[in-house]
Amino acid sequence: MLPWESRRNRRNGRDPRRPGLAALERLEGRELLAYTPLGFSLPDLTISGFAAPAASWGGTLTVAVDVRNIGASSLIEPLALQPGAPSTADALPTYVAVYASRSPRGGHEVQIGQFLTPYIPQNSAVQLTEALTLPSRPPGLPGPGGTIYLRFAVDPDGILAESDYTNNASQKAAPVRIEAPLPELTVTGLDVPPVMQPGDVIQPNIRVANVGTAPTSPQGPVTVDLVASRTPTFGPGSAILSTFTVANIPPSGAVTLTGAPVQLPTSPGVYELGVVVDPNGTIKQLHTVGGIGGSGRRISLPRRVGPPITNLPPAGVLIPGGASNVMPFPIPSGIAGGLGAPVGGTPAHGLPIINLPTS
Repeated sequence: MLPWESRRNRRNGRDPRRPGLAALERLEGRELLAYTPLGFSLPDLTISGFAAPAASWGGTLTVAVDVRNIGASSLIEPLALQPGAPSTADALPTYVAVYASRSPRGGHEVQIGQFLTPYIPQNSAVQLTEALTLPSRPPGLPGPGGTIYLRFAVDPDGILAESDYTNNASQKAAPVRIEAPLPELTVTGLDVPPVMQPGDVIQPNIRVANVGTAPTSPQGPVTVDLVASRTPTFGPGSAILSTFTVANIPPSGAVTLTGAPVQLPTSPGVYELGVVVDPNGTIKQLHTVGGIGGSGRRISLPRRVGPPITNLPPAGVLIPGGASNVMPFPIPSGIAGGLGAPVGGTPAHGLPIINLPTS
């Protein structure tokens, strides 16, 4: 198309005044692609998370988040062809901000903490767990007995260049109950043989967790008793077999207590073996607020002992029980009389023989 052509001639593709240029061919319109020869892509960060179910203002709150980089190289990058090579779609280190509000729908959000994130390659994810120290109660948020809702945001200030900033905040709020700054102790494990008889010698292992919002150390060491009892509660008719002393159990923490071998009471024929934490009630816990608890507390994780089994010791028992079964199991070869034969005298294991009180 030439400058002197009229619109009609342009439509017809020729100018009658210039017969030598009668058959000019129209050129196609072309556009340049907006990319460099090296290629270019951006990261895209998303986040989700949850928190411990309870916390107290001024205490510690454990949160866990999954940060994903769903960005990927949309074009071939000649300088990043080798597996593991850096790419412009990788996310540089940034941080996660944690916000609290009194409603799961948000509104009046207060930032209560933040922590760093590492370098995250494209199409990758990291899981982060952080113990946050909560501030004093912010205005507008509930106190003990209320619930706050946490929201997590990665790169909240938009420092990194991303392809999409609208998905940088978690979609689902994580509820956290606000409690008084007190511990709450619970027995989470009692490792004993599955079958036990009166008089058996066993080696117990106990696990105690603190699901409260404060450590136990400010109130002193914690006492944990392994007890045998005729009833589901600790009191008359119970006997303490082992006692453990724990200096401190932090919030959201646990301790494993490995006991020495202990002989179970030889009578009665059937009773319960279990754990009592803080039998004297010296540690103020969440469940004791308002006078709940005290003496006569229930035994945790009770295990039945008995009835006696003749001749066959159960698996896991160090020394089978009963007045006549005091030899180590299995009986060494050459011992006359067999498993059921009376031995007499002091038991071979040297542990005192215990009987439960009758009342």
